[in-house]
Amino acid sequence: MFMFFPACRTRSYIATRGLPRLPQVHRIFGPLSTSSPHSPPSRPAHSGRSSSSFTMQPSSVNTPKLLPFGKLIDEEQLPGYDYRNYYPANPGDVIDSRYELVAKLGWGSDSTVWLAKVISSDAPCAKRNYVAIKFCNSDISGPEKWLEAEMNMHLATTKPEHQGRGALATAFEAFEILSPRGCTHLALVFEPLREPLWLFKRRLDNQRSTSRSKRLPLIKTYIQILLEGLNYMHSQCRVLHTDLKLDNIMLTFESQSTIKTFVDEQIAQPMARKVFNDHIVYRCHNDFGPILKSLGKMMPNITDFGLAHRCEVPVLFYPIQPDGYRAPEVLLGYGWSFSADIWNFGLVVWELLTGRSLFSTPGTPYNAAQHLADMIALLGDVPADILRRERDLRYHKWPFQARNMAGKLCDNATDFYGGPFFDDEGRFLHDRLIARSRNLEGEVPDFLKSEVELFLPFMRRMLCWSPQDRATADDLVDDPWLGPCHWR
Repeated sequence: MFMFFPACRTRSYIATRGLPRLPQVHRIFGPLSTSSPHSPPSRPAHSGRSSSSFTMQPSSVNTPKLLPFGKLIDEEQLPGYDYRNYYPANPGDVIDSRYELVAKLGWGSDSTVWLAKVISSDAPCAKRNYVAIKFCNSDISGPEKWLEAEMNMHLATTKPEHQGRGALATAFEAFEILSPRGCTHLALVFEPLREPLWLFKRRLDNQRSTSRSKRLPLIKTYIQILLEGLNYMHSQCRVLHTDLKLDNIMLTFESQSTIKTFVDEQIAQPMARKVFNDHIVYRCHNDFGPILKSLGKMMPNITDFGLAHRCEVPVLFYPIQPDGYRAPEVLLGYGWSFSADIWNFGLVVWELLTGRSLFSTPGTPYNAAQHLADMIALLGDVPADILRRERDLRYHKWPFQARNMAGKLCDNATDFYGGPFFDDEGRFLHDRLIARSRNLEGEVPDFLKSEVELFLPFMRRMLCWSPQDRATADDLVDDPWLGPCHWR
């Protein structure tokens, strides 16, 4: 049975402030490692909740604030939050005698991410000035603890000369670190990245001097780069990401001087914080300011492989993917494989271009029946062969139980997502939810109307009911709408 929020027993710790810590470290792998010390178990189920967050916090010219206790910030807002599970990082802390923490960049349900300065020539990344360190929570234990480190190493080393390898932001070092509380945490060291793709898009949208149609060639190039990365994951590494979204696609820095400016600001103006008797919570500070140099130097990277799966069998069945991005075969429980990532990526492309989700409404609770109704409206009726598979596998049992968003332990997709959604004759049980006036062509934004004859077929190669009918990432790179891929 897999539990999403396992308990962690920790000792009470009174935070020391102002002094760098020298935690005990156990090295797991470095940049030249070729094998993992641990074998991964089956991947955990995806609850549908976002597992990470990147909340933009603007730089401030004011003195650092002591934030009120009554206002929840960052990871405090998460269900099941327990500060004792998080690594107690502070600006100025020295990690492994090689990295000095600068600022908290991000947070999630199972980790925080910090910018760190490289202070030792012995570090495997000594040629870099700065790194990003992901501190995983201590309540992740047993074989599950090593999954993300093992996956990062597998993706980094399988075929590093492949042209898609550079589109993946993998860790180049991993180690265990013992916190002052006596808890063991996994630390992953990455190249620092500037911002998620949604924030980059918002910057572009705010630059009125350049129309969206004029920026389209850049976006198409980004799509091709990301498809090359997916092709590498699927064809060479035999790995599915399963959590593709704009949050998990990050842009590289246009210049290292951008990081230096940010660090100088942190020294002059530290992060706002909440100071408790036994811990501190920092409000993440991750706005690197306006883009000052050429956009051509900023490249997209696929990130966050914490929910990635090795696909060693033809079809898998347990729940994956965020709510609005979920493929029909996952929702209906008739088995998924690499093509589920393609569906997922199609929705990322749609959101990147249009600025809105195709299958979810912000601020409203997720409803699987409504999700299927929207699929029917936009893609047409469910094919008969898929309805047969859904009926035959309606109560197919998973090898473990998973807790759904309502807190119910389930061992099949029907119970997990609140089905069944069709009767035995294949009739949809929520027909009243279908907006018959909706169609995919009507959702295309005006700036793409002139390309609709190429754009819609491109989208339909990814967004179709049958997994077998979807194109591969390798096929999509050279799609007519994207144009020729010049580096192939």
